[in-house]
Amino acid sequence: MPKDFSQILEIQVSKTFIDDLYENKEIRNEFTETLPVKPGGFCFFNDGENRKAVVINMMGDFCLIDSFKNKTINGFKPKDVRQAIYFNFLLEDEFDIVVALGAAGTGKTTIAVAHALSDYMTYKKKIILCKPTHLVQSHQNHVFGPVPGDMQEKYAPYIGSFEIVLNKVMGEHGKSYLDAMVSKKHLEFMPVEFTRGCTFEHCTFILDECQNLSWHELKTVLSRIGKDSKIILCGDPNQIDAGFPYKDSGLYTLVQSEPFQDSEFTSIIKLTKQYRGRIPDLIYNIDKELSKEIYE
Repeated sequence: MPKDFSQILEIQVSKTFIDDLYENKEIRNEFTETLPVKPGGFCFFNDGENRKAVVINMMGDFCLIDSFKNKTINGFKPKDVRQAIYFNFLLEDEFDIVVALGAAGTGKTTIAVAHALSDYMTYKKKIILCKPTHLVQSHQNHVFGPVPGDMQEKYAPYIGSFEIVLNKVMGEHGKSYLDAMVSKKHLEFMPVEFTRGCTFEHCTFILDECQNLSWHELKTVLSRIGKDSKIILCGDPNQIDAGFPYKDSGLYTLVQSEPFQDSEFTSIIKLTKQYRGRIPDLIYNIDKELSKEIYE
Protein backbone atom coordinates (compact mmCIF):
# COMPACT_ATOMS: atom_id res chain seq x y z
CA MET A 1 0.00 0.00 0.00
CA PRO A 2 1.56 3.33 -0.99
CA LYS A 3 2.61 5.55 1.92
CA ASP A 4 1.87 8.69 -0.07
CA PHE A 5 -1.92 8.55 0.07
CA SER A 6 -2.31 11.60 -2.20
CA GLN A 7 -0.76 9.73 -5.13
CA ILE A 8 -1.97 6.54 -6.76
CA LEU A 9 0.84 4.40 -8.14
CA GLU A 10 0.85 4.62 -11.96
CA ILE A 11 2.38 1.91 -14.17
CA GLN A 12 2.89 1.96 -17.94
CA VAL A 13 1.45 -1.07 -19.74
CA SER A 14 0.46 -2.05 -23.28
CA LYS A 15 -2.91 -1.40 -24.94
CA THR A 16 -3.43 -5.17 -25.08
CA PHE A 17 -2.96 -5.37 -21.31
CA ILE A 18 -5.65 -2.71 -20.76
CA ASP A 19 -8.02 -4.45 -23.19
CA ASP A 20 -7.57 -7.78 -21.43
CA LEU A 21 -8.11 -6.16 -18.03
CA TYR A 22 -11.42 -4.59 -19.08
CA GLU A 23 -12.58 -7.84 -20.65
CA ASN A 24 -11.79 -10.08 -17.69
CA LYS A 25 -12.10 -7.55 -14.81
CA GLU A 26 -8.86 -8.87 -13.24
CA ILE A 27 -5.18 -9.38 -14.04
CA ARG A 28 -4.52 -12.92 -15.16
CA ASN A 29 -0.75 -13.19 -15.60
CA GLU A 30 2.52 -13.41 -13.66
CA PHE A 31 2.78 -9.61 -13.60
CA THR A 32 0.92 -9.66 -10.28
CA GLU A 33 3.89 -11.33 -8.57
CA THR A 34 6.02 -8.20 -9.03
CA LEU A 35 3.32 -5.55 -8.68
CA PRO A 36 4.32 -3.46 -5.60
CA VAL A 37 0.82 -3.10 -4.17
CA LYS A 38 -0.14 -4.75 -0.90
CA PRO A 39 -3.61 -6.09 -0.07
CA GLY A 40 -5.99 -3.16 0.20
CA GLY A 41 -3.77 -1.11 -2.10
CA PHE A 42 -4.53 0.13 -5.60
CA CYS A 43 -2.80 1.50 -8.68
CA PHE A 44 -3.34 3.03 -12.13
CA PHE A 45 -2.37 1.35 -15.36
CA ASN A 46 -1.69 3.64 -18.32
CA ASP A 47 -1.22 2.44 -21.90
CA GLY A 48 0.73 5.54 -22.97
CA GLU A 49 -2.23 7.02 -24.82
CA ASN A 50 -3.79 8.31 -21.62
CA ARG A 51 -6.14 5.30 -21.47
CA LYS A 52 -6.24 4.30 -17.83
CA ALA A 53 -7.53 1.55 -15.61
CA VAL A 54 -7.52 1.27 -11.82
CA VAL A 55 -7.10 -2.04 -10.01
CA ILE A 56 -7.26 -2.98 -6.35
CA ASN A 57 -5.45 -5.82 -4.61
CA MET A 58 -8.09 -8.06 -3.04
CA MET A 59 -6.04 -10.58 -1.09
CA GLY A 60 -3.70 -11.17 -4.03
CA ASP A 61 -6.34 -10.87 -6.77
CA PHE A 62 -5.99 -7.62 -8.69
CA CYS A 63 -9.52 -6.62 -9.72
CA LEU A 64 -10.71 -3.81 -11.95
CA ILE A 65 -12.19 -0.96 -9.94
CA ASP A 66 -14.23 0.38 -12.86
CA SER A 67 -17.14 -1.92 -12.13
CA PHE A 68 -17.61 -0.28 -8.73
CA LYS A 69 -18.52 3.02 -10.41
CA ASN A 70 -21.86 1.43 -11.21
CA LYS A 71 -22.54 0.33 -7.63
CA THR A 72 -24.70 2.29 -5.23
CA ILE A 73 -24.88 2.56 -1.46
CA ASN A 74 -28.29 3.72 -0.29
CA GLY A 75 -28.79 5.56 -3.57
CA PHE A 76 -25.34 7.14 -3.56
CA LYS A 77 -22.96 6.54 -6.47
CA PRO A 78 -19.22 7.32 -6.44
CA LYS A 79 -18.52 10.68 -8.07
CA ASP A 80 -14.86 9.99 -8.87
CA VAL A 81 -12.37 7.14 -8.92
CA ARG A 82 -11.23 7.68 -5.32
CA GLN A 83 -14.82 7.50 -4.09
CA ALA A 84 -15.18 4.31 -6.17
CA ILE A 85 -12.20 2.84 -4.29
CA TYR A 86 -13.74 3.96 -0.99
CA PHE A 87 -17.01 2.25 -1.95
CA ASN A 88 -15.06 -0.92 -2.67
CA PHE A 89 -13.38 -0.89 0.75
CA LEU A 90 -16.76 -0.47 2.44
CA LEU A 91 -18.55 -3.13 0.42
CA GLU A 92 -15.89 -5.83 0.86
CA ASP A 93 -16.17 -7.86 4.07
CA GLU A 94 -12.42 -8.50 4.10
CA PHE A 95 -11.67 -4.97 5.32
CA ASP A 96 -12.37 -4.53 9.03
CA ILE A 97 -10.69 -1.11 9.22
CA VAL A 98 -11.33 1.51 6.55
CA VAL A 99 -9.58 4.88 6.81
CA ALA A 100 -10.90 7.80 4.75
CA LEU A 101 -8.83 10.98 4.73
CA GLY A 102 -10.01 14.16 3.09
CA ALA A 103 -11.13 17.73 3.50
CA ALA A 104 -14.67 18.83 4.31
CA GLY A 105 -17.02 18.10 1.44
CA THR A 106 -15.15 15.14 -0.04
CA GLY A 107 -17.89 12.73 1.07
CA LYS A 108 -15.99 10.64 3.60
CA THR A 109 -18.61 10.81 6.38
CA THR A 110 -21.70 10.87 4.15
CA ILE A 111 -20.63 7.73 2.30
CA ALA A 112 -19.72 6.01 5.58
CA VAL A 113 -23.16 6.76 7.06
CA ALA A 114 -24.91 5.64 3.86
CA HIS A 115 -23.01 2.34 4.05
CA ALA A 116 -23.84 1.89 7.74
CA LEU A 117 -27.55 2.41 7.09
CA SER A 118 -27.43 -0.01 4.16
CA ASP A 119 -25.84 -2.71 6.30
CA TYR A 120 -28.39 -2.06 9.03
CA MET A 121 -31.29 -2.52 6.65
CA THR A 122 -29.77 -5.60 5.01
CA TYR A 123 -28.00 -7.37 7.88
CA LYS A 124 -29.44 -5.62 10.95
CA LYS A 125 -25.98 -4.41 11.91
CA LYS A 126 -26.14 -1.88 14.72
CA ILE A 127 -24.71 1.57 14.01
CA ILE A 128 -22.35 3.35 16.43
CA LEU A 129 -21.52 6.98 15.64
CA CYS A 130 -18.56 8.35 17.56
CA LYS A 131 -16.41 11.45 17.54
CA PRO A 132 -14.01 13.23 19.92
CA THR A 133 -15.42 15.91 22.18
CA HIS A 134 -12.71 18.46 21.42
CA LEU A 135 -13.87 22.01 20.92
CA VAL A 136 -12.30 24.01 18.10
CA GLN A 137 -8.70 24.89 19.02
CA SER A 138 -9.06 23.28 22.44
CA HIS A 139 -6.98 20.43 23.86
CA GLN A 140 -9.59 19.76 26.52
CA ASN A 141 -11.83 16.78 25.78
CA HIS A 142 -13.38 16.03 29.17
CA VAL A 143 -16.27 18.46 28.80
CA PHE A 144 -19.23 16.47 30.10
CA GLY A 145 -18.97 17.29 33.81
CA PRO A 146 -20.50 20.79 33.95
CA VAL A 147 -23.14 20.09 31.29
CA PRO A 148 -26.54 19.06 32.72
CA GLY A 149 -28.49 16.03 31.52
CA ASP A 150 -27.80 12.40 30.66
CA MET A 151 -25.04 11.24 28.34
CA GLN A 152 -27.07 11.71 25.14
CA GLU A 153 -28.05 15.24 26.22
CA LYS A 154 -24.46 16.08 27.10
CA TYR A 155 -23.28 14.73 23.76
CA ALA A 156 -25.98 16.50 21.73
CA PRO A 157 -23.84 19.54 20.72
CA TYR A 158 -21.27 17.19 19.18
CA ILE A 159 -23.59 15.02 17.10
CA GLY A 160 -25.23 17.75 15.05
CA SER A 161 -22.97 16.94 12.10
CA PHE A 162 -24.05 13.28 12.23
CA GLU A 163 -27.72 14.26 12.34
CA ILE A 164 -27.29 16.45 9.26
CA VAL A 165 -25.70 13.56 7.37
CA LEU A 166 -28.31 11.06 8.56
CA ASN A 167 -31.14 13.31 7.39
CA LYS A 168 -29.36 13.83 4.07
CA VAL A 169 -29.03 10.09 3.48
CA MET A 170 -32.52 9.15 4.71
CA GLY A 171 -34.36 12.07 3.14
CA GLU A 172 -37.17 14.21 4.50
CA HIS A 173 -39.26 11.21 5.56
CA GLY A 174 -36.45 9.47 7.39
CA LYS A 175 -36.62 11.28 10.74
CA SER A 176 -39.27 9.00 12.28
CA TYR A 177 -37.34 5.94 11.14
CA LEU A 178 -34.12 7.29 12.67
CA ASP A 179 -35.95 8.15 15.90
CA ALA A 180 -37.20 4.56 16.09
CA MET A 181 -33.66 3.25 15.54
CA VAL A 182 -32.37 5.42 18.38
CA SER A 183 -35.18 4.39 20.75
CA LYS A 184 -34.42 0.71 20.08
CA LYS A 185 -30.67 1.37 20.49
CA HIS A 186 -30.05 0.18 16.97
CA LEU A 187 -28.37 3.55 16.39
CA GLU A 188 -26.24 5.04 19.15
CA PHE A 189 -24.10 8.12 19.54
CA MET A 190 -21.01 7.25 21.56
CA PRO A 191 -18.38 9.62 22.95
CA VAL A 192 -14.82 8.27 22.78
CA GLU A 193 -14.63 8.43 26.57
CA PHE A 194 -17.52 5.98 26.92
CA THR A 195 -16.09 3.23 24.71
CA ARG A 196 -13.76 1.88 27.40
CA GLY A 197 -14.95 -1.47 28.70
CA CYS A 198 -17.29 -2.06 25.76
CA THR A 199 -17.16 -4.64 22.98
CA PHE A 200 -18.81 -3.66 19.72
CA GLU A 201 -19.94 -6.74 17.77
CA HIS A 202 -22.08 -7.06 14.64
CA CYS A 203 -22.01 -3.34 14.03
CA THR A 204 -20.73 -0.57 11.83
CA PHE A 205 -18.68 1.82 13.93
CA ILE A 206 -17.98 5.27 12.45
CA LEU A 207 -15.33 7.35 14.18
CA ASP A 208 -15.41 10.87 12.77
CA GLU A 209 -12.87 13.67 13.28
CA CYS A 210 -10.36 11.02 14.33
CA GLN A 211 -7.40 13.30 13.56
CA ASN A 212 -8.08 14.86 16.98
CA LEU A 213 -7.28 11.67 18.91
CA SER A 214 -4.00 10.70 20.50
CA TRP A 215 -2.70 7.19 19.93
CA HIS A 216 -3.87 6.19 23.40
CA GLU A 217 -7.40 7.44 22.66
CA LEU A 218 -7.53 5.89 19.19
CA LYS A 219 -6.31 2.48 20.30
CA THR A 220 -8.87 2.56 23.14
CA VAL A 221 -11.60 2.66 20.49
CA LEU A 222 -9.99 0.25 18.02
CA SER A 223 -9.35 -2.39 20.65
CA ARG A 224 -13.11 -2.50 21.42
CA ILE A 225 -14.15 -3.56 17.91
CA GLY A 226 -15.34 -7.18 18.01
CA LYS A 227 -16.53 -9.88 15.63
CA ASP A 228 -18.48 -9.15 12.46
CA SER A 229 -17.86 -5.39 12.77
CA LYS A 230 -16.32 -2.78 10.53
CA ILE A 231 -14.84 0.47 11.82
CA ILE A 232 -14.63 3.46 9.50
CA LEU A 233 -12.18 6.18 10.50
CA CYS A 234 -12.89 9.58 8.92
CA GLY A 235 -10.41 12.38 9.35
CA ASP A 236 -8.86 15.51 7.92
CA PRO A 237 -5.26 16.08 9.05
CA ASN A 238 -5.61 19.76 8.13
CA GLN A 239 -8.32 20.29 10.79
CA ILE A 240 -6.77 19.34 14.11
CA ASP A 241 -8.36 21.04 17.13
CA ALA A 242 -6.57 18.99 19.77
CA GLY A 243 -3.48 21.17 20.10
CA PHE A 244 -0.90 18.86 18.52
CA PRO A 245 0.55 18.49 15.00
CA TYR A 246 -0.69 15.71 12.73
CA LYS A 247 2.49 13.68 13.15
CA ASP A 248 1.75 13.44 16.88
CA SER A 249 -1.81 12.20 16.34
CA GLY A 250 -3.05 8.66 16.79
CA LEU A 251 -4.27 8.65 13.18
CA TYR A 252 -0.76 9.30 11.86
CA THR A 253 0.67 6.64 14.20
CA LEU A 254 -1.86 4.11 12.93
CA VAL A 255 -1.61 4.61 9.17
CA GLN A 256 2.18 4.97 9.11
CA SER A 257 2.80 1.81 11.13
CA GLU A 258 4.13 -1.27 9.34
CA PRO A 259 1.53 -3.61 10.94
CA PHE A 260 -1.28 -1.44 9.53
CA GLN A 261 0.27 -1.21 6.08
CA ASP A 262 1.09 -4.94 5.99
CA SER A 263 -2.32 -6.08 7.25
CA GLU A 264 -4.75 -7.77 4.87
CA PHE A 265 -7.83 -6.35 6.61
CA THR A 266 -6.92 -2.65 6.66
CA SER A 267 -7.42 -0.10 3.88
CA ILE A 268 -6.94 3.62 3.36
CA ILE A 269 -7.99 6.17 0.78
CA LYS A 270 -7.44 9.91 0.52
CA LEU A 271 -10.40 11.69 -1.06
CA THR A 272 -9.27 14.79 -2.93
CA LYS A 273 -12.29 16.21 -4.76
CA GLN A 274 -14.57 18.50 -2.78
CA TYR A 275 -18.28 18.64 -3.66
CA ARG A 276 -19.68 20.97 -1.00
CA GLY A 277 -19.11 24.31 -2.72
CA ARG A 278 -16.59 26.97 -3.74
CA ILE A 279 -15.79 28.29 -0.27
CA PRO A 280 -14.79 24.92 1.28
CA ASP A 281 -12.72 24.26 -1.85
CA LEU A 282 -10.93 27.59 -1.38
CA ILE A 283 -10.18 26.79 2.27
CA TYR A 284 -8.92 23.33 1.28
CA ASN A 285 -6.50 24.85 -1.23
CA ILE A 286 -5.25 27.38 1.33
CA ASP A 287 -4.65 24.59 3.86
CA LYS A 288 -2.93 22.54 1.17
CA GLU A 289 -0.57 25.42 0.45
CA LEU A 290 0.17 25.96 4.13
CA SER A 291 0.93 22.29 4.86
CA LYS A 292 2.30 20.67 1.72
CA GLU A 293 4.08 17.91 3.65
CA ILE A 294 1.28 16.98 6.03
CA TYR A 295 0.75 13.53 4.48
CA GLU A 296 4.45 12.58 4.27
